[in-house]
Amino acid sequence: MQERQEKLLREFIKRTFVSNLLKEQREEHAVRSYVRSLISEVREEQTLSTLFEAKDMANPHPNTGINKLRDAIRKAKPSIKTKYQQLTTDPEQRESFRNHFLTAMVRLFDELDALNAQAKEVDFDAEEFKVDPGQSDLATPPSDLSSDEMAADISDDGDLNSLLEAIDIEVDDDKNPNDVVSDEFNDAEDKETEKNKTQAQKDFDKKSDDDEKRKEFGTGVDGDSTGRNQAFDAFNLVQTYFSDAYLDLNNPEDIEMFKKWCLYNVKLLLDKYETELASSPEEPNIEDPT
Repeated sequence: MQERQEKLLREFIKRTFVSNLLKEQREEHAVRSYVRSLISEVREEQTLSTLFEAKDMANPHPNTGINKLRDAIRKAKPSIKTKYQQLTTDPEQRESFRNHFLTAMVRLFDELDALNAQAKEVDFDAEEFKVDPGQSDLATPPSDLSSDEMAADISDDGDLNSLLEAIDIEVDDDKNPNDVVSDEFNDAEDKETEKNKTQAQKDFDKKSDDDEKRKEFGTGVDGDSTGRNQAFDAFNLVQTYFSDAYLDLNNPEDIEMFKKWCLYNVKLLLDKYETELASSPEEPNIEDPT
């Protein structure tokens, strides 16, 4: 009888205390493994990033455009990644981000190319603007006519308004061009109104202005508006990196390599960030120990 009771007691202890203890140990082990994997992933990413940057610096590419592109992408990556991977509610948000961001990059290069083309078309030749006093087409007053006599001629032809009308200058009698007091008063009134606005009103006005800019940014591209807005913010953060590097280039081969490989590499970056989101490990199921 005593032996049977002892056996039952051992079985009770095993099922209640030992079983719970083993379960807690397994859960703790799972948590530790998960944390270690995250730490290892971060360390590996930092190490690879450092190695790639060191490699780029130690082994520059034979093309200057590619070297400039490497530097621009290195600066832009953190902002693009953060803005892109914040969009986790719906995959359509990230798809919209991709479409708007890549379209904006294409437009950026088109605009920069157009500005460069316009600058090259302007060929200022100083020789064309030199005037030969002996062959000038400009009318000059007779040398024997005094300033008083010229003033008398003007008076004879009519009053000042008639003269201005004759040379096609409109006279606005209702507005005095020298009236700066009203303008200063209006500016001061606007500043006072702006000063008296609450922070909520300022935030609302800024949001309204940003909405108009974002709509213009998304012209011609369909997609989720949240993804569009996020792409707008990301593009504004990194645009200067690419513009400055691109405008530094003058060699046609460098320019072509920068533009072609920039668009391709930005697309690869977005693919990589999407893969990282898809492969994120699931959080382990941890029960409340109480």
